[in-house]
Amino acid sequence: MEGRPLMDDPRPPQPPPEPVEELAPQTYCQRAALEIAALIRHQRKPKRGTRRDSALLRRCVEQVLGTGRHGAPPEGPWQIGARPLKRPGRGGLNYIPLVTRGATTVMVSTPTEAEELATFLNFCGIQELGN
Repeated sequence: MEGRPLMDDPRPPQPPPEPVEELAPQTYCQRAALEIAALIRHQRKPKRGTRRDSALLRRCVEQVLGTGRHGAPPEGPWQIGARPLKRPGRGGLNYIPLVTRGATTVMVSTPTEAEELATFLNFCGIQELGN
């Protein structure tokens, strides 16, 4: 009976996987702009005990920039920066990595994330977001 399919297999047949829709970079940029605005609102008026982390924003950055590291600092109006801390914070850092443009500031978790986000925002041409 070798080579015959098992007719008594209780598992339902699995449909073939659907192809993942590839979106244009501009679509990711538009989605990211909305997510950045929500993230900034949360960071300005955080709910006590909650930390907003955006998987959608990370996915947009990854899709547009790719998964490779970008060694050069970002060029454009969005710049990376840091806010010093009195004692070590997340990941043992003595500062909070920031991405800024004018009066708009976005706090992120790591220096690499700051670099990638600034590069992404400059690539997308995202304007300064509200005061």
